[in-house]
Amino acid sequence: MMYVREKPWHGLGTMVEEAPTSADALRLAGLDWTVESKPVFTAEGIEIPGYKANTRDKDGKVMGIVSNRYSIVQNKEAFEFTDSLIGEGVTYETAGSLKGGKQIWLLGRMPQAKILGDDVEPYICFTNTHDGNGAVRACMTPIRVLCNNTLNMALSGAQRSWSTPHKGNVTARLEEARKTLELA
Repeated sequence: MMYVREKPWHGLGTMVEEAPTSADALRLAGLDWTVESKPVFTAEGIEIPGYKANTRDKDGKVMGIVSNRYSIVQNKEAFEFTDSLIGEGVTYETAGSLKGGKQIWLLGRMPQAKILGDDVEPYICFTNTHDGNGAVRACMTPIRVLCNNTLNMALSGAQRSWSTPHKGNVTARLEEARKTLELA
């Protein structure tokens, strides 16, 4: 993971003083790899129809076995989506991976707001899975995501969120999400 200024309680990750660009966040968080789709075979060498393995290009690690209907959203694409969504005045706060890279997140800090007289630091959280066990998700949250627990809290407590399964034309649905979250 990477984080800006405030060290997480677990002490892991790369600290930076200033919020990086999304490309920097990708590199600093160790997320500068891509997912490749490979056929799945039995022990006897027979291809299993209807399934594929999502593997990480850097080391060949299998991230998950998915159906042929699964559409990959690369980490770079996810961060570019967030770039187009968050706009001016938003800075990257944290980014990282969980479960050996099977799940990634990017957290952008929005400009500070006042709610009922209190200063609130709102965030936009984007998360993506590569193992077939989750969706592409984005939400507005007051929680600074640093680990699996804080990610789960941010996603489950979000009043404004959007998600889509990894099926069909995910790119078109990402554009729909951008418009929906801009309104939020």
